[in-house]
Amino acid sequence: MSTAPIVTDLQKINPSAIIELFTLTTDATLHGSAQTYRFHNGSNLNNSSDIIWAGNSYLKLPIKAEGFAFQKGQLPRPTLTVSNALGTFTAILLNVNRVTTGNDLTGATVTRIRTLARYLDAGNFPPTTTSTTTTTTIADPADAESVTYTVTVVQDSGGNNVFAINGVQKPVITMKRGSTYIFNQAHSSNVGHPLRIKSDAGGQQTTTNAGTLGTDATVTYEPAYPSAPNDLRYYCTVHGNGMGNTITMNDPNTITQQSVTTTTQQVNPLGTPDPTAEFPREIYKIDRKASENREVVTFELAAVFDLAGIRAPKRQCTRTDFPSIGTFIV
Repeated sequence: MSTAPIVTDLQKINPSAIIELFTLTTDATLHGSAQTYRFHNGSNLNNSSDIIWAGNSYLKLPIKAEGFAFQKGQLPRPTLTVSNALGTFTAILLNVNRVTTGNDLTGATVTRIRTLARYLDAGNFPPTTTSTTTTTTIADPADAESVTYTVTVVQDSGGNNVFAINGVQKPVITMKRGSTYIFNQAHSSNVGHPLRIKSDAGGQQTTTNAGTLGTDATVTYEPAYPSAPNDLRYYCTVHGNGMGNTITMNDPNTITQQSVTTTTQQVNPLGTPDPTAEFPREIYKIDRKASENREVVTFELAAVFDLAGIRAPKRQCTRTDFPSIGTFIV
């Protein structure tokens, strides 16, 4: 429990409403079992349902609680009148009186809890929906191409083996991000010359390789948009860069896509939930059941000190003990 947030909030010009909650706790010896009942009257939150605070649910129940103010020279003896329209308290009293005849909840603990609306759990408030629009630029599928190259291995003028692409010796190839390029190495001259694609800075690129060189082999490369690097080349993994050449990489036409993400969550619009922020708790015992009918049950409460016959403070100066108290000597 912490009163510091309460003190700070009450010093503001418009503090949030004070929320009054009650717990009724039975005693295992007196009443057969230790049960805690939680309720509130909803008068300060315009709330027609339960209130949730510190993870506990407090039942909406018409309550009239009065007499909590301290009077000069004596502890308060409040009364608590609760609705019995649904027979809730009659049922509780019947169960208790089966254990101790005529007990009527005498000795049960009533705790008065007060906090501020700004510290209530988020579950008390209607959910709010937030929509977030995300804009993404992608390669236009209509601009994508699918190109198949026929690959053979030939000797250049210097007698060196090189790749011929569609009959042209080691040409510079132009590609477009977001497209598909298939290198067909089915020709028998490709045996022992696997073609791959790499970045000079980033290493070998991911390709899909199928079949057997010189029979039905294909190498498929799909440069991603926008991440495919610019410094690409095709080469032979056995004989090196000299068999191939560079690849010029271009960007495709693009389109913009929008996606909407909807998030629903509950928040406390008055502040931040805090299960520890509360006024000092007031703890009483039920002294007796004052009245009961089909509509209401009224209990008289007493402070624990009062029931124990304890004076607070214990050392009191009264005229009985000190006759001169209150006498002025001129």
